[in-house]
Amino acid sequence: MEYWRLLVKLISHQALASYMNHRGMSVRTLAERSGVNRSVIGHLRSGRRNTCGSDSARAIEKALDAPSGSLFLASVSRVSIAASRERQAS
Repeated sequence: MEYWRLLVKLISHQALASYMNHRGMSVRTLAERSGVNRSVIGHLRSGRRNTCGSDSARAIEKALDAPSGSLFLASVSRVSIAASRERQAS
């Protein structure tokens, strides 16, 4: 059995940092204004992480007054339930 999963990927952590600097926002300020966990934003900004939920991506772009789709790209992937269960078991 298969299902579809929405993946939202940060285009560039440097672009996120530039938007934040341009708006004068720290990680803490962006977290407060977007409602996204501070560690998620910190990891996205540093490049340690490059994905997040679609709601978080929209909230970050909105808080930064960035055009929709300027920082994150969404894609849909097909995932096998059997493969997903194998990953969870390991």
